[in-house]
Amino acid sequence: PLDAWVCVTRASHFSAAELGVLSCVCKLWKEVLAESVDLWLYVDFAPYQAKVTDAVLNRTLTASRVSCLRSLDISHCIQLSAATVSNVLCRPGSRLELGSIDLSHCQCVDDHVLRRVAETCPHLTCLQLNNLPRISDIGVMSVVRAAPLLKMLEANNTPLSENVRDAIEYGDFRVLLLDGYGVG
Repeated sequence: PLDAWVCVTRASHFSAAELGVLSCVCKLWKEVLAESVDLWLYVDFAPYQAKVTDAVLNRTLTASRVSCLRSLDISHCIQLSAATVSNVLCRPGSRLELGSIDLSHCQCVDDHVLRRVAETCPHLTCLQLNNLPRISDIGVMSVVRAAPLLKMLEANNTPLSENVRDAIEYGDFRVLLLDGYGVG
């Protein structure tokens, strides 16, 4: 119906959290918003940081919405669990079109989450992993090996080795593959 289409065209001005609220207005809006692929290409939860819980992420990023995603920012979302981030972003057997992910300051992110990202996000071009105390060279290298299109990788204030830090700093992290670094 026309009313639903007007809702969708105006909905492009709302954040992911606001779209989640709008989808609760009525069954029609929920269906229209769920089917509107363009609304779910770029999702930024960072402005809502402490309000983003496992339940919010699960409810907002359904399987159909995740498959549409091109960019996701869950930086500073400190209430998320590693299991939820892995399960929502990296559904088994799926290959996502995500090109950009910002996981900075998500204290739950560890090597297991990075391995899951590596398994399902081969189109990654930009990955931000700043201030993540639970990641290591092995997790970062699993993404580098699996994402041939990766052009930008940030990993400031993380417990990575000097070799990996230097390669990232100079934008030459792909050379780590040639050296066989982090293979394990």
